[in-house]
Amino acid sequence: MPVSPDTIRSCFQRACLLELHALKPGNVGIHGDGHGMQLAQFVVSANAASYALIKPANGVGQRVLHAVQATHGAVGDNTNLGILLLAAPIVQALMAGSELEQLPQAVKKVLDGLSIDDADYAYQAIQLANPGGMGEVAEHDVQSKPEITLLEAMQLSAEHDQIGFQYAHGFERLFNENVACYQHYLALWGSMEWAASAVFMKQLRDQADSLILRKKGLLKAQEISAMIAPLADDLLASSDPNVYRSRLLSLDGHLKNIDINPGTTADLTVATLFLALLQSASE
Repeated sequence: MPVSPDTIRSCFQRACLLELHALKPGNVGIHGDGHGMQLAQFVVSANAASYALIKPANGVGQRVLHAVQATHGAVGDNTNLGILLLAAPIVQALMAGSELEQLPQAVKKVLDGLSIDDADYAYQAIQLANPGGMGEVAEHDVQSKPEITLLEAMQLSAEHDQIGFQYAHGFERLFNENVACYQHYLALWGSMEWAASAVFMKQLRDQADSLILRKKGLLKAQEISAMIAPLADDLLASSDPNVYRSRLLSLDGHLKNIDINPGTTADLTVATLFLALLQSASE
């Protein structure tokens, strides 16, 4: 059975709010503001973007632009560009009538069908959001009119950008590794928030964060992943995540003090939660 627009909107908004309740070192949430941004901005953004994402749209790019415009109008800042770039192909597939059982294949079909117009709308969204560090390692100037499709643009960035990587590989890691990680720790720990923390820590351990890379360079991004790895290993091997709360909070303070924000890792966590909540809504 196809998923209703109201269910899509609700699952997206819940995913955004759930991620804010998870303990994610270096990132804004209920455990602390940071990087010049406040929790309230993200809460308002989740609501505004959730309605914009399900508006009638010509495709993925326009859906992203609608949601970025709604976010900018609500909070005047970029709180969710990466989240929206990841969510829009999922929403597009569902709004086209895809059933959840076929969603991986449907998302792949959406990605394969991305156009130059999708790139044009997405570039407009990026210009409006003005994300930190954009352009410092970019292979294509998002300020210019695109001459390639959005998928081709993402494929060109895939080696150094985690969102580009997801587009280039059909969201396979999200559907397979990330959702499986969330489900495993949800069953083990009985907490959606802690399961979200597990996804975040595993992701940050395994892949250098793209936002850190853009703002601080590849070596710093790799250094942060290596630095958090022992704590991530301990957390992921634990039967009780609460044992590691104080260490995670200490790491959170340290990363914020040195202006390190694993923002793309948080975006991937939201996308994972979105998929998991959609799955739960159908059961």
